[in-house]
Amino acid sequence: MKLRDFVRFGKRWMRGGILFPAKRYLFPRAVLKTPPIRTEERGEVTVCVLTSATDWLCCLWTLVSYYRFSGRRDPLLIYSDGSLSQRMVAAIKRVFPAARVLDEITVNARVSPILSTYPNCRRFRNMQPCAHRIIDFPIICGSPFILMLDSDVLFFRRPDELLGYLEHLSPGTFVCQEDCQHAYFASLESIQKKYGLHMPSRVNVGMTLADVRDFDHSALEQWLIEDRVMTHPWAEQTLWAMYASRRNLRFLSSAYPIALSCGIGASQVVKHYVKPIRDLLYTEGLPHLKHCLGAAPKTEST
Repeated sequence: MKLRDFVRFGKRWMRGGILFPAKRYLFPRAVLKTPPIRTEERGEVTVCVLTSATDWLCCLWTLVSYYRFSGRRDPLLIYSDGSLSQRMVAAIKRVFPAARVLDEITVNARVSPILSTYPNCRRFRNMQPCAHRIIDFPIICGSPFILMLDSDVLFFRRPDELLGYLEHLSPGTFVCQEDCQHAYFASLESIQKKYGLHMPSRVNVGMTLADVRDFDHSALEQWLIEDRVMTHPWAEQTLWAMYASRRNLRFLSSAYPIALSCGIGASQVVKHYVKPIRDLLYTEGLPHLKHCLGAAPKTEST
């Protein structure tokens, strides 16, 4: 570990308290004791996640919390960035036996022919791991709709509002959280002027329900002309927001907030532990989730 990394971790340790190392590196493994959760092989909605060797345990907590509190059995697609070991995949399959766990090598055979006429999409896909979510998920999900979840989203209770959308799907559906800040690669005014789109404000795609039937990769191809767009850290989120601007966009309510502060409200359904507060996922989110799971009625898992 480099000196600057050691100093950075020391500061995180001071903020997180004396148990921070255990909460960060040991406690998350408790999810591996979860009894197997049954998911369907096919359905109208596929739950899609992109994960890695760094965040796969948090990803499992996200998925366990969603399936446990929603009571749904939506098909599950777990997309590895290539870093998951065979041991990690085996552990994931013990919790979600019917999940499809795919890596880029497997997906390439399906995606490459479709992208043969979209060179900008191919370049973007090769430049940013998150690009796989908007380029690949619509191709490989196998369903008309996807529910895309980040690995830093935790559910604490039954998500009735989200379930309402899931149970009454309609063409053009696009449902997401409202961000607490502007997180696009350009201003709304610039995007409107350059692309002719009236953009929704503050879209966050960490938890997104989207209609991906007949997904229009040609639109992405036109929007990905500039290298600065492809390399921007908020490129994928902006592209989803641009795509949503042509659909029926709805924001989830304040029970599904994105906030850069600690604390979980009494009526809060979800907390999205975005990067500035990521350590709170371990020191606040997982302990609270374990308590909520312990208090929740038991449901059929297999």
